[in-house]
Amino acid sequence: MDTFLLNAQRIFDVACAGGSTNLAEFALLVGRDGGIRMIMESEMSLFAVMAHHDAETAYRVTRSSNGVRVTGSKGARRCELAESSPRASLDSVLRDQPLYRITSPLSISAGE
Repeated sequence: MDTFLLNAQRIFDVACAGGSTNLAEFALLVGRDGGIRMIMESEMSLFAVMAHHDAETAYRVTRSSNGVRVTGSKGARRCELAESSPRASLDSVLRDQPLYRITSPLSISAGE
């Protein structure tokens, strides 16, 4: 496996193993000199961040309530790794309904 895909897999594994419930998005950039830079919660697209920082390779990591996603870019190559969280799957299956319903008030009489 080549370095681009191997690094994407490693970043994805670390992002999934984090166990944190913190929602986060950041770009991890690898410069032409091999230097690594992290850009937290950038509003710019991955390609714009790459161009702005003159990066050779870039990965965007997104952790949300829906799961983890890593998108990578190097030249004309692209990759995307994604995993849905078990909670997101359950939310789509289970409806937000009560398990029981009380239809009339209980009346308790003392000593009739």
